[in-house]
Amino acid sequence: MQKIIILLLIVNQAFAQKHEIGGFFGGMFYKGEVSEFSWQTPDGMIGAMVRQNWNSAISTQFSVSTGNVRASDKNNPNSTIATLRNYSFSTNIFEFAAVGQYNFYDFGHLADASPWTPYLFVGVAGFNMSPKNSQDNNPPYQPLQFAIPFGVGAKFMMNENWNVSLQFTARKTFTDYIDDLYVRNGNNPKLFTPNPNDKDMYFSFSLGISYVFQQPPCPSFYNMRGVRRRL
Repeated sequence: MQKIIILLLIVNQAFAQKHEIGGFFGGMFYKGEVSEFSWQTPDGMIGAMVRQNWNSAISTQFSVSTGNVRASDKNNPNSTIATLRNYSFSTNIFEFAAVGQYNFYDFGHLADASPWTPYLFVGVAGFNMSPKNSQDNNPPYQPLQFAIPFGVGAKFMMNENWNVSLQFTARKTFTDYIDDLYVRNGNNPKLFTPNPNDKDMYFSFSLGISYVFQQPPCPSFYNMRGVRRRL
């Protein structure tokens, strides 16, 4: 009976479901017809998240964020198409995402856990894209779209209740209109027709901070010896 109690206490502490809530901010980037991916054209993004740590290796996270992506043909002076088209855009993206994370190290607040870990993640997302300069009330696409977010990151345990993370996220989308590029108002189809075989993508690099809601600590072995005496 004593061994069963000790085992249950250890298992409960090792697999305790710890919740986190926090926020993040960073830069958002675009890749499509108007520009290849470039660190030179970031725009801002901000968001909030809730994370469930099922154990030291597996977590799930739900987040909501908003940010902007932008690009201009003027940044591609060596492209004949970009010079002739002379197009630019800025699009707001509002996103809901759910991802699963895998920690490479046993990350957590146990004595034998690592205070930091790199991690991988993948999930699903829905996002709404709102081009800022568009004057077309009937575009050839739906603003609400789906994406597959995936990427890498690193978590750092600052103390018992605060974690910090760095994360790079890529989104595989199924639309070619994040840049709002299509034939309209007599534009040349050779310049304004998007490539159907190369969908747009957007990326983000973010810094996050989260508060960890700890469960009550496991009783010490001194207290457990007292429990054994009462048994």
